[in-house]
Amino acid sequence: MDVRFVRTLVAAIDAGSLAAAARLQGITPAAAAQRVGALEAQLRVPLLVRDGRRMAPTPECEVLLADLRQMVALEGGLAGRLAQDRLSGTLRLGAISTVLGDYGAKLVQHLGAAAPDVALSLVPGSSAQLYEQFEAGHLDAALVVAPPFPLPKTMQFDLLEQQEIGWVRPPAAAADLPLLLYSRTAWGGATCWEALAAQRDTLQVLCEMDAVEILAQMVADGLGQAVLPRWGGLSRHHPTLTFSPISGAVRQVGVLTWRRAHSSSLMQVLFAALTQGRGAYSVSDST
Repeated sequence: MDVRFVRTLVAAIDAGSLAAAARLQGITPAAAAQRVGALEAQLRVPLLVRDGRRMAPTPECEVLLADLRQMVALEGGLAGRLAQDRLSGTLRLGAISTVLGDYGAKLVQHLGAAAPDVALSLVPGSSAQLYEQFEAGHLDAALVVAPPFPLPKTMQFDLLEQQEIGWVRPPAAAADLPLLLYSRTAWGGATCWEALAAQRDTLQVLCEMDAVEILAQMVADGLGQAVLPRWGGLSRHHPTLTFSPISGAVRQVGVLTWRRAHSSSLMQVLFAALTQGRGAYSVSDST
């Protein structure tokens, strides 16, 4: 039985005429009559009768009407459920620069294949800036350093990776090179500063900034040494630099999401894109 024909029959009963049902469904009155006629032929009973100026269900139709309405409702519910699960729209994703460099291409490639109707909007910034944008509702998720404070219960931070923190130096560098300092006001920089302070080295600070890629480049240019996290791009772009890890010091990087959306299909596609080839992500409840 064609559900479109059943929908036309129900519309004619509710609207009082085949002409009205045709207008509601964007078809001609003749097409509406043909649909009802096809149902009558299939069921071998009359379904509509004129009652004054309105079309009304026949007694035979009255017996079936509850089931016919349920068919229409079920078909509409299935369509709605598919629409809810369809991946479309825009994913507004914030990311710190190192994570964007390590995962950006993977994200674009995976989302393009798994969710072609989703437009990916990547927003760069510091962890603190992206947290503010996320909190204000301008981002759907953010790839940031682990927040240095308890999160509201409405948010969730999923650990993506732990990056070693250590000394980054030019090859065969002198031990007294000036210090290029990862900004102590940055979330990741504060962690690096704690690791550096524990070393109790007294070094001249040449500059301080929240830009680890530039700091690494300055080290490669021989301007100084730095305490930095070991993100993927460090060895990829500066293979000649030496990295000496500081025992126990790590920078945690992960995904900041809203708890209410954490299990959505789109967020699961995002996690799959970030962790493909690495197994399941780990969950850290920072509440």
